[in-house]
Amino acid sequence: MHEGVSTAPERAGKQRLLRSRRELYAESGQKAKSDGVICSTMAVTTQMLEELSFRTLPALDQDRYDAWVLRWSNGGSRRANSVNALGPSTYPLPEKIAYCERWFADRGAAATFRLTELADPSLDGELAGRGYVYSGATFVMTAAITDQKTHPAVTIGAVPSDEWLRTIDYLSAADDAAIHKLRDQLLASGGTSSFASIDSHGRVAAIGVAIDLDGYTTIYNMNTAQDARNRGYARTILETLMANGRAAGGSHAVLQVMDDNDAALALYRSAGFATAYEYHYRQRSA
Repeated sequence: MHEGVSTAPERAGKQRLLRSRRELYAESGQKAKSDGVICSTMAVTTQMLEELSFRTLPALDQDRYDAWVLRWSNGGSRRANSVNALGPSTYPLPEKIAYCERWFADRGAAATFRLTELADPSLDGELAGRGYVYSGATFVMTAAITDQKTHPAVTIGAVPSDEWLRTIDYLSAADDAAIHKLRDQLLASGGTSSFASIDSHGRVAAIGVAIDLDGYTTIYNMNTAQDARNRGYARTILETLMANGRAAGGSHAVLQVMDDNDAALALYRSAGFATAYEYHYRQRSA
């Protein structure tokens, strides 16, 4: 990234990431004992976690191109509708970017790039120079599953209802087609899915889903209705999903959270999660 043209969101995102990494390094002496950070000493890499996320939340259309994974789901989250750079390029970057732009244009969309530490070092700056704007800085966090307990207030289902799906912020006013697309995506996971919810006054007040695969419990879509927050629902669902993951043979939980979601970060850190790595997006402004 070219420091001379960094925007305010980029600078703020970098500062949050640096603070998170300082906290991680400060706790390094306790890694193996308690905080569950999945790190190189545990032979688990960023690439493995990336590949795990592709399997637990598969895109409806996916293509691999010179260490990049192109994912398209015709709506929904950006991570399921983006280019993911998982390694260094053997082709020239301009050629690869052009290919990705055509791939997304063929599907009626503009290309969005999702960048982790695995991406070519010059890719971020190359995209910035082409008018792609920095956004969506996100932490991938991990925790050991230890003594979490299930809670009777949490209902677990194998299939998400329409009401469950509409509790997700960006789907609250979505049409039926968008609801069905996300349901299809969630049910296409390669693992075992547990859709958790807490009801309050006859409606779904909070949700979360865990996908158990290869010893990891990957948690997505932790959402609480606006008027039901600050009641401990999110923590109750989180603990229940982790406890169920342990019962399914899981040893670690993995989740993703925007770096400016202070309330969620506080919850996850208090539950033993720590940052494994960060990613952000580059997309052209409208």
